[in-house]
Amino acid sequence: MDDPYIWLEDVHGEKPLAWVKDQNAKSLGHLKADPAYQRNFDFILNVLDAKDRIPYGGLDHGFVYNFWQDAEHPKGIWRRTTIADYANAAPIGTS
Repeated sequence: MDDPYIWLEDVHGEKPLAWVKDQNAKSLGHLKADPAYQRNFDFILNVLDAKDRIPYGGLDHGFVYNFWQDAEHPKGIWRRTTIADYANAAPIGTS
């Protein structure tokens, strides 16, 4: 069976990027038409950028790993610390 959307697999291609840009514009138009949009956007951004979030981690070979996003790291960073250090209020860790 042929996939009529296979052209979208070219994630850096001019045609797929133009299509995504158009779809985003359509979606944002609908979202921003809602009177609660900006209030909700600001609230969610504030929560995601909060410094007091609990950094949940996963265990692997004696280390705790977690993926962290905030205002300083909008694309996110992977962080690693020892299990013993994770119990501290401010783990030193490495990233």
